[in-house]
Amino acid sequence: MKKMKLIGLMTLLAVFSLNISKAQSNEYKLDMSSGKLIVKDINEVEFEGHTGNGVIIKRRGQDHETSERAKGLKLINGLGLTDNTGIGLNAEKKGDGTVLTQISSNGDGEYVVLVPKGVTIVYEHSSPHGDDVLLRNITGEIEVTTNHSGVKLDNVTGPMSISTVHGDIEGNFGGVNQSGPISIVSSHGDIDLALPTATKADFRISTGWGEIYSDLDIKVDANQGSMKQYGANKVVGKLNGGGVSFEVKSSHGSIYLRKK
Repeated sequence: MKKMKLIGLMTLLAVFSLNISKAQSNEYKLDMSSGKLIVKDINEVEFEGHTGNGVIIKRRGQDHETSERAKGLKLINGLGLTDNTGIGLNAEKKGDGTVLTQISSNGDGEYVVLVPKGVTIVYEHSSPHGDDVLLRNITGEIEVTTNHSGVKLDNVTGPMSISTVHGDIEGNFGGVNQSGPISIVSSHGDIDLALPTATKADFRISTGWGEIYSDLDIKVDANQGSMKQYGANKVVGKLNGGGVSFEVKSSHGSIYLRKK
């Protein structure tokens, strides 16, 4: 009886150890508290600010299973990169920053990247395979460039430069940092942002084929209303006497600026 209990306990410990090993293999840490984190062509990714040390990358999903033909072989790509993180990514130190690249263009891993305040986030995505990118609770600088992916912002402050070709940009600001400009541009998508009413900003808002709507008290010549539609497709105005440079532009979509 005691022998059976001992075997059972050893089995549980083995399973527990395996689970720990799997958990550890789904996480990778970069020892960086400043500089640029450049993330390239990761299809499903969320960025979240945190107060801990370093950049922590967590994989929530597994990449597609390796086929029988590929067993015993390493996945490589056209850039000659290999997985040196154990979670399907390549990490390469460049200057004062680090570049993270997804190895497989068809990988279905979902990544959460925890970023400390002093690190600038640079996200670049050019393929049609990506989902919308989410940036949450970020108080540092943000640079985003995508072709086919939308951008979602949750409790961000700037400075930031966000540019998409076919994606929508939407979200809310927890505050607006006055230390650097904000530029939010989409060629073919809508832009929908919520800002604190106390925001100080010099706005440049334009759209080629859409409309501009807002219930913020932007000082421009326009008809008054709870959600007023500006007659012109280009608006230059000040909010709360002016402040940081704040550009919002969509070539073919509409723009919505809301009170938070």
